[in-house]
Amino acid sequence: MRYAPKQWRAVAILMRDSSYAILEALTETPKTWTELKLSAKLTDGGLQKVLRELIKMNIVEETLVDSEGFKKKKYALKRTARKEKIYEKAKDLKASLEKLALT
Repeated sequence: MRYAPKQWRAVAILMRDSSYAILEALTETPKTWTELKLSAKLTDGGLQKVLRELIKMNIVEETLVDSEGFKKKKYALKRTARKEKIYEKAKDLKASLEKLALT
């Protein structure tokens, strides 16, 4: 059987520490760029790269929220990602892979 990189790319992206940190940060509430950057402990460039991938995969979405009369851009997990429990599945998979690495 031929290796299928397209099918496994999503798993590789989700298992990246930076992607996992973003998913974890967005499980509670939508966050602005700065809040997400601080929560995930990423640089601007790192956050931009990972967010672009997660948005392209339909896991994260950009939303505009009213804040003191202004529209503020926030990032949130998409409803389908919440429904599919993407963060929980990524967390379980990461724990399983770490166990395997220790054996």
